[in-house]
Amino acid sequence: MRTLKQIKFLQNQVKTDFQTPGWVLFWGALVGVFAGTATVLYRTAVIWGNNLIWGEEGANLEQSMVQLFFPAIGGLLVGLILYKFLRATPDHGVPSVIHAVQTNRIQVPWRVSVPSALSVIVLASGGSAGPEGPAAEIGAVFGSNTGRFFKASPKTLRTLVGCGVAAAISAVFSAPIAGVFFAVEVIFQGFALTQVPPVIMAAVTASIIAQIELGYGPAIALTKFDFELFEFPLYVGLGILTGIVSVAFVKWLDLISNFFKRLKTPLWLKPALGGLGVGAISLLTPDVVGEGYTFLERTLAGEGEIVLSALVLVFLGKILATGFTLGSGAPGGSFAPAMFIGGTLGGIYGILIELIAPQVTSFSNYALLGMAGMVVGTFNAPITAIMIILQVTQMNPRVLLPLMTIVAVVHFTMSRWENVSVYTQVLKRQGKWLPPDYDKDPLLHIPVADVLAPAKIRFQESAKVDEVIERMGDTDEAAFAVEDEEGEFRGIITLHALRGALADPLMGRLVTLSDVIDDSLPSVSPLMSLREVIHEFENTSAEALPVFDDEGFAGLVTREGVIGAYREARIAMEHHAH
Repeated sequence: MRTLKQIKFLQNQVKTDFQTPGWVLFWGALVGVFAGTATVLYRTAVIWGNNLIWGEEGANLEQSMVQLFFPAIGGLLVGLILYKFLRATPDHGVPSVIHAVQTNRIQVPWRVSVPSALSVIVLASGGSAGPEGPAAEIGAVFGSNTGRFFKASPKTLRTLVGCGVAAAISAVFSAPIAGVFFAVEVIFQGFALTQVPPVIMAAVTASIIAQIELGYGPAIALTKFDFELFEFPLYVGLGILTGIVSVAFVKWLDLISNFFKRLKTPLWLKPALGGLGVGAISLLTPDVVGEGYTFLERTLAGEGEIVLSALVLVFLGKILATGFTLGSGAPGGSFAPAMFIGGTLGGIYGILIELIAPQVTSFSNYALLGMAGMVVGTFNAPITAIMIILQVTQMNPRVLLPLMTIVAVVHFTMSRWENVSVYTQVLKRQGKWLPPDYDKDPLLHIPVADVLAPAKIRFQESAKVDEVIERMGDTDEAAFAVEDEEGEFRGIITLHALRGALADPLMGRLVTLSDVIDDSLPSVSPLMSLREVIHEFENTSAEALPVFDDEGFAGLVTREGVIGAYREARIAMEHHAH
């Protein structure tokens, strides 16, 4: 008979460790299968919807006014589902994935992918957005939940989230290397060699699935590319111009988002208003609707007569239309619009150069390089841009020197504005952006739960102020919770808030806590980092904030507690350094 100790030893020997490099490689492939399949279904639905509503040739000026209102109809439908019935918030998309990875809070529930799935309606109805961001978020959610299934460590969860993102980008562009570098540059924001093999496997798997279902080849193709050496100064000029336009595009998206945020209109109606703006613009230039890859491919191929004034109108219209779609809260990606804007900008630049110097190779070359420049400037992803354009040109080696020149110049130009990107700008607006050296901030790694102060003394909201002040004198607590007769949390009270009642004893006997409590304070979660709590404190003068977990009110987090935790962490870091 084996002893109990021997049985437990044998059980431990046969227990599978699902976080070994081999298993993580397998999970990466599994995430790639899902993300590739999801992307194929997503792209198929968008293409089917576009063909049904707009026709295979895309929008045109001869369509009826009813069809031109389709972006608003799609926005209204998504707004009703997302914000009225599901009670979602507009803070979805790739920025939320980046923040989750940075803060190691990577357990992303399935419901987060709902806005991304609904973006199919936005794109099919003519909203100016792209499929890459939603597909990447769906892949990231699956990667996170795959890791949660076998209780993976935060490090492995980060890797699997990156796998989902890389797989989605790979499937959209049929460019597995670009997918890998997008995950590294945008999601991980740095290289970690142990994370790369599973990400590569996910990208390869997804690309294979996409090629089987959608056919081999990128979303856009340009096989012919050549240049003359005298054109290099012209590439430098295009790089500077593209960098400036990238900054303007990012700022415009931020500006229009703030406008819609302040707009006194129901949240569910705002995507419809954004769609109405897109529909109005499409009356002047119908090519702004949808993701725009068909228009880009026609432009690069030189199909039809390219009129400079029309191209300028499309360029400006796409910038405005993308702002109306994404700024209004409609789910969608900004990758395709950025490439569209870069392609039209480069085309305008190339046409003007041809007028001055007819001996240049082709305006379509500048359109191609403009696409790369906007990817660099809008997403701070230089290697991703290089890999995508190489795939577009089917690995034409002649494109490398001009391409690398554009990438370097745009990145340098963007450095004048701290290399701001679409994603970092969103995170900055939300107070969630973490700089490259964010891991040196000790507050990032301290959860609220570590400094949570249980509300040992709680007052009824019906209590008189003078009674409360008397009880406050017997304790060193700085803030107190106030509850109603049923024990539900109502707000927070501090001695500072009662200062007015102290000046007049009569008022203290008449006024109750319900008259002076602050019930408008933001609430925080025990899982939030103290870095995020600092941002909440910046928006209020309160000395404490309420903390809520799944069961309700859990306690208070105070300024003093956060400062104390910071001091202790800094001392520990300095001691460790020595």
